[in-house]
Amino acid sequence: MNTVSSRFLGMPHTKLGWWSVGLSLLFTFLIVSVINELIHFPGMLLMIMGVVGGIITSISLIWKRERSWLLWLMLLPGLFAIAFSIAEILYPH
Repeated sequence: MNTVSSRFLGMPHTKLGWWSVGLSLLFTFLIVSVINELIHFPGMLLMIMGVVGGIITSISLIWKRERSWLLWLMLLPGLFAIAFSIAEILYPH
């Protein structure tokens, strides 16, 4: 297993870390655009993208031992998407 322990103030060192940054930034951009009614995007696809971004971020933090501040920041949109999806499943409207 090839793991790289990164520093907190540095950038991500693995491809998985950069994928999680990209997915989380794309999710954040799309959710802001949908809320402000700038674009129309399917909500289910949007939440799947956020959940996958959160899972990939968690995997890169735990399994790949990334410690970059950018990944810790990108964990927030992923946790939001996961919490929102669980709430929608438990209490649909």
